[in-house]
Amino acid sequence: MKFKNIFITGSTGVVGKPIFLKLIDQGHNVFALSRNTKNEDFIRTNKAQVVRGDLFSENIYSQLKDKSIDAIFHVAGANQKCQKDPSSMHKTNIEGTKKILELGNNLQIKKFIYTSSAVTLGEQKGKIGNEKSDHRGSFLSDYEESKFLAEQVAFAFNKNFEFVSINPSSVQGPGRISGTAKLLISTLNKKFPPLIKSSVSVVDIEDCTEGHYLGLIKGKNNEKYVLNSFRLNVETLIEHLKNLTTWKGSPVYIPKSFLSGLGPVFDIFGKFSSLGGIICGETIKVLTHGHLYDGSKANRELGLEYTTVDEFISKTISWLNKENLANVNVNSHE
Repeated sequence: MKFKNIFITGSTGVVGKPIFLKLIDQGHNVFALSRNTKNEDFIRTNKAQVVRGDLFSENIYSQLKDKSIDAIFHVAGANQKCQKDPSSMHKTNIEGTKKILELGNNLQIKKFIYTSSAVTLGEQKGKIGNEKSDHRGSFLSDYEESKFLAEQVAFAFNKNFEFVSINPSSVQGPGRISGTAKLLISTLNKKFPPLIKSSVSVVDIEDCTEGHYLGLIKGKNNEKYVLNSFRLNVETLIEHLKNLTTWKGSPVYIPKSFLSGLGPVFDIFGKFSSLGGIICGETIKVLTHGHLYDGSKANRELGLEYTTVDEFISKTISWLNKENLANVNVNSHE
């Protein structure tokens, strides 16, 4: 096995956990960074070795220097919206990435798989973003800015190993209940959910995992690969949902112009209440902009086979129902 020993950051997060389990399943010796005892229990239960610390710990090298680490998966990162002070997120995403790149050089690894984000493409509104897109020149959120700058740092860094950037779109599916997944759960539990007529791009969580692993096996040096299972507008997504499940909701679509005008108002209220942690000017910018991504390069060059939108809806709804997060069933085809 070319990459027998692997170090991974973010192994208990939404994206990192299934990647961690995939590496174990494929027979790699996995060394996982852990900041707390709860994470350590999970890591040890899956017969991996704990590396104590965070992205900035100085003793990570000493814990790994005699482990013959062949590759690093740097999955850890911060994704926060409506932050009054985003400096911590910038430090984690930019300086944290630089620290792990330095570690890769010191450990003399062969390959580095970096979890970036499709938001770094910065596609123009209504345009389909891909690996060659020119950034629009402005940022929709502090998160987008931090990941864009982190990716620039990563590609420019003086590396002594192969480097592959994996850029997932919105990661959704069984196991995801945080972030934008809350919007889906909220929609399923309302008779008249408020929605925006916008575009969405989704990568199924299993596709995201497989795309990362294929990046290790087949990814080319200094290349980026966008991962995106499907893209469509919200109205079409709702049609698929109604055709495949027992959900009978009737969305109330909010005009984009009306919502955009509320951005400054939410920003003001957010400074004096907890509202700022839920919705603010930047989340409104993201929602009204929408995202359209092209993940075909990963299909062509890595051999990643994507989940269809209907397959995604069926398995996600089944899981949410099983977890009592939504009282909706997938229609029987008998």
